[in-house]
Amino acid sequence: MDLYLTPAATLDNLVARRLQPSPEFLAAARRALGALAASLREPGGRAAAQPWRVLKIAKGGSAGRGTALRGGCDSELVIFLDCFKSYQDESVHRAETLNELRTLLQPWCQKPICGLSFVFPEQDRPGVLQFRLVSTDLENWMDVSLVPAFDALGQLSSNVKPAPQVYSTLLKSGCQGGEHAACFSELRRNFVNVRSAKVKNLILLVKHWYRQVCQEEGRREMLPPAYALELLTIFAWEQGCGKDAFSLAQGLRTVLGLIQQYRHLCVFWTLNYGFEEATVSQFLRQQLERTRPVILDPADPTWDVGDGAVWRWDLLAREAQSCYEHPCFLQAAGSAVQPWEGPGLPRAGSSGLGHPIQRDSAQRTPEDSSSLHAVHPGAGSRQPSGPAPGPSGAACITPSTLGTALDLSQIAARDLDRFIQNHLKPNPQFQKQIGKAIDVILGCLRENCVYKASRVSKGGSFGRGTDLRGGSDAELIIFLNCFKDYKDQRAHRPEILNEMQAQLESRWQDPVPGLSLKFPERTVPGALQFQLVSTALGSWMDVTLLPVFDAVGQLCPGAKPAPQVYSTLLNSGCQRGEHAACFSDLRRNFVNNRPTKLKNLILLVKHWYRQVAAQNKGQQPACASLPPVYALELLTIFAWEQGCGKDSFKMAEGLKTVLELVQRHRQLCVYWTVNYGFEDPDIRTQLLGQLQKKRPLVLDPADPTWNVGQGSWELLAQEAAILGTQACFKSGEGPSVEPWDVMPAVLYQTPAGDLDKFISEFLQPNRQFLAQVNKAIDTICSFLRENCFRNSAIKVLKVVKGGSLAKGTALQGCSDADLVVFLSCFSQFSEQGNRRAEIISEIRTQLEACQQEMQFEVKFEIPKWENSRVLSFSLTSQTMLDQSVDFDVLPAFNALVLRGLTVALGWALVSAVVPT
Repeated sequence: MDLYLTPAATLDNLVARRLQPSPEFLAAARRALGALAASLREPGGRAAAQPWRVLKIAKGGSAGRGTALRGGCDSELVIFLDCFKSYQDESVHRAETLNELRTLLQPWCQKPICGLSFVFPEQDRPGVLQFRLVSTDLENWMDVSLVPAFDALGQLSSNVKPAPQVYSTLLKSGCQGGEHAACFSELRRNFVNVRSAKVKNLILLVKHWYRQVCQEEGRREMLPPAYALELLTIFAWEQGCGKDAFSLAQGLRTVLGLIQQYRHLCVFWTLNYGFEEATVSQFLRQQLERTRPVILDPADPTWDVGDGAVWRWDLLAREAQSCYEHPCFLQAAGSAVQPWEGPGLPRAGSSGLGHPIQRDSAQRTPEDSSSLHAVHPGAGSRQPSGPAPGPSGAACITPSTLGTALDLSQIAARDLDRFIQNHLKPNPQFQKQIGKAIDVILGCLRENCVYKASRVSKGGSFGRGTDLRGGSDAELIIFLNCFKDYKDQRAHRPEILNEMQAQLESRWQDPVPGLSLKFPERTVPGALQFQLVSTALGSWMDVTLLPVFDAVGQLCPGAKPAPQVYSTLLNSGCQRGEHAACFSDLRRNFVNNRPTKLKNLILLVKHWYRQVAAQNKGQQPACASLPPVYALELLTIFAWEQGCGKDSFKMAEGLKTVLELVQRHRQLCVYWTVNYGFEDPDIRTQLLGQLQKKRPLVLDPADPTWNVGQGSWELLAQEAAILGTQACFKSGEGPSVEPWDVMPAVLYQTPAGDLDKFISEFLQPNRQFLAQVNKAIDTICSFLRENCFRNSAIKVLKVVKGGSLAKGTALQGCSDADLVVFLSCFSQFSEQGNRRAEIISEIRTQLEACQQEMQFEVKFEIPKWENSRVLSFSLTSQTMLDQSVDFDVLPAFNALVLRGLTVALGWALVSAVVPT
């Protein structure tokens, strides 16, 4: 690094000469963006068809905050529109608004801009419109984001704190962390912009160090955003210096020391929000319990910029720890530069944050002793710009690092969608490289291989659209003309694979810059395996090349293969799944046509699977025999089909449903009849045979011979149970996230011979729970008989159980029942409505007394809300939370006693009239 070689005394010169942005470029960019803003504000500059008006435009990003680095920087134009009346309006109308803005942008970008050129890149960040301004000498560029937003703050007054309702409304909108950060761009910009020029120079120096670390690590997408370093620098200066004149070396040394102690950092400001309002106070306390480091955006409390559960701070800490011997941290006399000292700052030579935290009394949290290292500097600060910036590329994730990186258990339920978008979805640049490399490989084999292909197919997770960022798999299926049936594959495949490998080794001449091809030492029989690696992007793709017989042929979209395709397969004497590659098109299409949100859920499940495998690698024998990850893809689709089926759903609910199915793996029976069914006798025999086999059964929807559910599920089940109690399934301080209602098997897919087993496993309620419920009801009935209307003329004649529970037809899960209270005050049916409010109130009072005084093996709950006409309660298992019975309490006329009296009188009269 050039920074490390710069003497401490000359760091100011380094900043002035090499880090501060070109004034000419900034001036040209400001003129261009000013012209764009003016054209958007003016009615004449917008198409008449636009249904919105610009209220104001705020400039943010590092350019707006005054922290732009020379070379490349970012800027943000936040366009506040009158059509957005709430945060929810943003989500609903953002896509169409962006399309309209893009239309308006087209004529503007075609106009010549003095000293600048305009580039319209691929739009890879949802919710914004991106373009780039580049200087004519190509040495400077600015990435500009147009962000349409709801004007949550209105017209800001200088040094006036936003009303607490601004933030309580934000929190009640159900937004994800930082989703609406753009609405607070002015506060964020002001927070940084009021800092002295020297503090901004220190920020440039820290960002320059960060940029060089990113280049050396090649893992920028895993590192925290540069804005987090800006806030950390301001925090270090506030706590340790606070003066306009200081040593840049000392400031840099302090910031790097804080980075080393990232596991202890909890930094926030109460300049714009605080603990005064109950909703905001409760939310802040939850935020301060997050995985360290916590660095809350001073403008938006939902945005944890530091996010210790997501970002790889350890990579920055490792670099920070290794750099103190360089000239930039040595004084002229040769002694080491010492960091600042202050509350929450590390001391030189200490292993922690050496000072207890002293807070201003006005800034103390309600539970001030909850965190020794939680620091929130107070007024004297102002604020930054930009919505929570999602990473632009791929995170370098390999199985060896997944145990410690991107820990799913620490991600809050509301942040799961953002987590997937930022850290699990594959890098578009790497996907383009892979796509180009695969086209080159297939072209090479078509032109040079002596074995000719009728067609090719792309499979694996890459083909199905379920590939994870970092590392994934792809299958290249080559359908060869020389294979006339399944048996031909076994006879000729070895020589064909040798020929194909020879062609690739001789003709691969790095056709895709930055992508290398490697052959492993050990291979799988019947396939050619190699790896495509991008070191710069920290990503790899395991590719399996398979020459196969074209069993299905070219199918029309949505067409079902002829039954003869599968009967021929079954009659070939193949082993289970041996020819699965022949059906790769069907497998790919089965997954590929699913909604994007469902594929995102699949990525989340696969990330969890990968974490389990990595954390337990070499520790448990089960790891070597886990079911294939493709089984989890199918199980996720099954859960969605049976429990949801909608394009929009809560990610935490879907994940919890899949994990509960994993825990019930011994009952899994999952298959589809989209490509094969029971019509053909051979296939029917095969399917019925599969359905009789030991569970779990998860049949591949493309190949009925392949039960992908085979493997050891115990480890997955154990880890699923553990994860079910973590933060990713907690919704604030409310109840835990509930899964969809999905059984491990479906009734209509159950063979007739297995119906008794299906009923006992899935339909009949747990016997132990039923016994506990009956015991509890007996106690409640006795209590009501003895205590209701004790000092009244009304008497309880009897209390009787009714509903499906009493009839013996209660279903497993949530059932219904009645508790009928027969009262002496009713002498006929029409009187049952009389005095109902009084009667319901008395019974409720006694039920509540019973709840307090008696002991139960089940959870006895009475709704808090009161209704003068209706009374109900529920009994829930203490150990099986999906087992419950809901009771309705019904005051009633005892009609059967009257009927019995009438019959008795009739017999008495008959006896009196008829002589003996």
